[in-house]
Amino acid sequence: MKNFLAYAVVAAALFSTPQTAFAGDNAADRSAAIQLCRAEVASQAGVEAETVRLDQVALRPRVVRVDFDLWRNGNLQNVRCEVTRGGGQLQIASITPALQTVAVAR
Repeated sequence: MKNFLAYAVVAAALFSTPQTAFAGDNAADRSAAIQLCRAEVASQAGVEAETVRLDQVALRPRVVRVDFDLWRNGNLQNVRCEVTRGGGQLQIASITPALQTVAVAR
């Protein structure tokens, strides 16, 4: 009887923990975030999309963090793009560093 009660308590604890809600499929969100960020980084930097190389991707419950290597004029610049997930559509939350300022200052 003690074992049954212990198992019941453990089962209740496992099933009562809140589950993390994801907006969609991880692979689909990752691919969509990469495409969305690459296009926006290339647009802001004023370069072709092929110049924006994927470095790494990190998935979080509500954010996809995409790091790129941007080659311009022979110089490497690391760019981070954060995309919010949840609520349906993916949206760019931030791009660091600000590329529009850099592109204008050329």
